Amino acid sequence: MGDKLLEKHQLYPTKRPAALFLTGDQIYADDVSEHLFPFIRKIAGTLMGYEEDLPAIDERITNYTNRKQISKYVCKFTSRKSSNHLFTLGEYSTMYLLSFGPVLWKDILPQLSNTSNNADIISFANSTFSTQRLLANIPTYMICDDHDITDDWNITKKWKENVENSPLGKHVLANALTAYFAFQGWGNDPSRFSSDFFLPLTEYVKNNPFNLHTYKSWINSIIGFGPWTYIAPTKPKVLCLDTRTSREWSYYKNQSNRWIPPSTSGPELVNEKGWTFATTKLLESGWRKKDPLVIVSPAPLYGMEVIESFLEKYISPLRNKGIPVTTSFDLEAWRMNGKGVYHFYEVLMKLDPSEITILSGDAHMASAIEVWTQFGKQEEIKLLQLTSSPLKNETFRGVSGLALKAAIVLYTIFQTEDWIVRVCDEKQNFHYDSIAETKAVTLAESIHYLYVNKKSITELSNNLGLVSFTTGQTYHQLLTALVTKKDEA
Repeated sequence: MGDKLLEKHQLYPTKRPAALFLTGDQIYADDVSEHLFPFIRKIAGTLMGYEEDLPAIDERITNYTNRKQISKYVCKFTSRKSSNHLFTLGEYSTMYLLSFGPVLWKDILPQLSNTSNNADIISFANSTFSTQRLLANIPTYMICDDHDITDDWNITKKWKENVENSPLGKHVLANALTAYFAFQGWGNDPSRFSSDFFLPLTEYVKNNPFNLHTYKSWINSIIGFGPWTYIAPTKPKVLCLDTRTSREWSYYKNQSNRWIPPSTSGPELVNEKGWTFATTKLLESGWRKKDPLVIVSPAPLYGMEVIESFLEKYISPLRNKGIPVTTSFDLEAWRMNGKGVYHFYEVLMKLDPSEITILSGDAHMASAIEVWTQFGKQEEIKLLQLTSSPLKNETFRGVSGLALKAAIVLYTIFQTEDWIVRVCDEKQNFHYDSIAETKAVTLAESIHYLYVNKKSITELSNNLGLVSFTTGQTYHQLLTALVTKKDEA
């Protein structure tokens, strides 16, 4: 749809889209088709000119017969679909080449049997001609999320420690980040990458089997690099947040039961150091107070209240009983950490933009949300969040998918108030409606869900968001294969 739109307006600069933002999960490193995986492994060796000696990294790999076991027990990953998890730099690079263009497909397609099992792969392969043409004709900016590396990447402090203490887990992370740099990160802000960054990276790629000194320099350099936050030089400026490598985890104690041990809340997706880096980069770019500001957050700042409140109220407390619900239910939304949301607004108030728009993905549903926020005694500000997702991966299927769809429909029908009021108290905990009156309020939000089609506040089918800005107006369209849906905010 993006390629068709660009072709339609190729001779009309004022109608032609000016930039493409891909907001995370550009590839799925952990959820790879069994029909495609053998080709990826073969191409990876040809592409790199060598096979990575993974047993030399961690000899425990030989104790297991498949990658799902290696992912779980050796790498310490928590992906639920890791039977064909990518491990090597060649495999990650091959996946990017298969996703972004047709060049590798010409040798694969003749070998794929024309069966129902391969129909989706063949359809996707044929679509990469349009993908390549679109990427070649529009400035494109990308930021990573978990599936670019592995599902649940840095979801908890314990996860991060477990993986980085695993030689193979750390090795795979470094390979994934190297591929991310080459295929996504480099072009976003080329001036950030000095010779000190390139030297260990290029030495590692060229020297295989690897030199131990070179290897350590590379792995520490690429994993220690960050944040990957950058400023896109568009008009208005776009602040693209890295919400994966700048995380911070805090502990809280359940006050209602002294026998429950301290537990982690959801992560603060951007810590103080990450915000300092982001605001410094923004001001260095020429952005000034009272300029409009667009922020890309891979995870939406505001999700579907009916889903997130259920997770927070009924699922999140199970962590205190030792049940691994954090990785099972991805309990890492912004609202799972009140401190993180508070700091988000604290930064916005200091920046003082004239307009604020947040662009997001990840949620596997499209939405448009308007928020009016009162922060302390400062003037009330308006924020607009536009989420366009999924681009290609629909997940609301099966029994759980039907339940979530039903919940959203019922919420739309029976929600009697147009606005949801949420407040943050002095301890940076969030409360709703009547509870708010008894708390010392430091932040108050009025949240309003806009309809993205005539029947619902969400769109669950594959879509690409088209956003245009004029003075005082933001237009948001959802481009889908069947119909174009338009909202005005």
